[in-house]
Amino acid sequence: MRWRVEAEVVTGNGQFVCANKKCEERKKLRTWEVNFGYSEHGEKKNALVKCRLCFECSYKLNYHHKKKELTKRKKKSKKKKKRSRSSSSSDSESDYRSRKRKRAEEKLEKETSEKVEAELEKEASNLWSKPAEKEEEKTREDVFDEFLGDLFL
Repeated sequence: MRWRVEAEVVTGNGQFVCANKKCEERKKLRTWEVNFGYSEHGEKKNALVKCRLCFECSYKLNYHHKKKELTKRKKKSKKKKKRSRSSSSSDSESDYRSRKRKRAEEKLEKETSEKVEAELEKEASNLWSKPAEKEEEKTREDVFDEFLGDLFL
């Protein structure tokens, strides 16, 4: 691999066109993350770079070792898709179960909070629909009598 020159950046080579120097493919490009080693001022450095390649050039890149392919993560849709579980990995199955439990708990919390909010709104609307009730102010003697009554009982 090498650095792209300014002319290649301007023409979109390596972004909209396959990054291989000899390839001009523009359709069905795949994105790969590749470790790029270079030396700067006599010091060796590494950087992870993104590389866009066509199918044939991707095969050439991964001839000995499979590189990491970058894929866009799809946004969670409201429709649930069935997942196929592999029997070889019990960790993924337990992760799936824990995520499922977590979603169920979040859904329950959301439903209960919505119910509580609805009840509060209902009470608030009832509060404002009636005239305000005046509490009778207790005299000092009534307060003392109530206090002493609670003490002796």
